[in-house]
Amino acid sequence: MDELLLVDLFPPPADLADDPRVTALVGDIDDAADRLGDLDAIFHLAGVVSGAAEADFDLGMRTNLDGFRAILEHARSLPTPPVLVFTSSLAVFGADPAIGPQETVDDDTLPRPQTSYGIQKFIGEQLVADYTRKGFVRGRSVRLITVAVRPGKANAAASSFMSSIIREPLAGVRAVCPVPPDTPSRSRRPPRRSTASCWPRRRRTRPGAARPPSRCPPSRRPRAR
Repeated sequence: MDELLLVDLFPPPADLADDPRVTALVGDIDDAADRLGDLDAIFHLAGVVSGAAEADFDLGMRTNLDGFRAILEHARSLPTPPVLVFTSSLAVFGADPAIGPQETVDDDTLPRPQTSYGIQKFIGEQLVADYTRKGFVRGRSVRLITVAVRPGKANAAASSFMSSIIREPLAGVRAVCPVPPDTPSRSRRPPRRSTASCWPRRRRTRPGAARPPSRCPPSRRPRAR
């Protein structure tokens, strides 16, 4: 990878922005779609989280569906179909009031989203599947579980408390747990750093030119095979 294009509502950290291989676009995802240029791969991490999408239906639809459609259409316009990784959510598996919670989820479990966010993520999965079937992208959808402990301030995600009940006490701040202590949950720790959406641009290394040194810690660098 020779260049990384980052798109977010906020500028990246200074050390990341100073890397000559990094280009940053600040703004809404749908506004940035026309400025992306040619791309090898798209990692779509942007979105309005669960609680916010439920509270503001129009915002959730505009970002999680309309914004994602703009990215898909840009990918469709490229001369070579890019790899597209879409981050979905376990919210596609809702607890149907008529059936109850789903104790076990596998590849054959039928999604039954019970929130606007879950519906929007499930629609996004189907769009990725159809754009892939048509040959517009080489798509993959990943259903993420709760990520904890998230850095920074609490957000509007329904599961945000799972980070705050650990993060805030460590900072000497009181935290409130809104669910019973025996509430079951599945979670995963976040990577060291992430951004809203990123697109590796096409390689531009000249033949025989040396590649820039890796900024990854030695334990995270890929091994030659």
